Amino acid sequence: MLVKQMPARVESLHELLTFIRVEAKKRGFSESALGRIELVAEEALVNVFVHGYADGAGDVEVRCLVSDDPALTIEIHDRGVSFDPLSLADPDVHADLTKRKIGGMGVFLIRKMTDAVAYRREGDTNILTMTFRNR
Repeated sequence: MLVKQMPARVESLHELLTFIRVEAKKRGFSESALGRIELVAEEALVNVFVHGYADGAGDVEVRCLVSDDPALTIEIHDRGVSFDPLSLADPDVHADLTKRKIGGMGVFLIRKMTDAVAYRREGDTNILTMTFRNR
């Protein structure tokens, strides 16, 4: 397992995404797949920065799980507010834009662009696990 821990701030985003990109590249993901992985990881990390630590500072830890499988599994660990993003209902993507509720599109994107996604809370830690298969 490869781990990168940084302050949960937007200023950390580039370095965390580079860490993820390097690990995905080692597993032979195409440029378009790398873009998809970065987009999903960015959405998940920004949610932690903005919502998880809305009342104060904290850290975020990104883990890239190593296996013989060419898939990439990323875990995002934070000690922010307890929240299961997968508990949100999918937004009505067919509704008129002016009538849609604000929010929820990022989690929808994470669900649609990963091959597997799961959430769990261990003690005071949120853990979002996202798996991408190399196709």
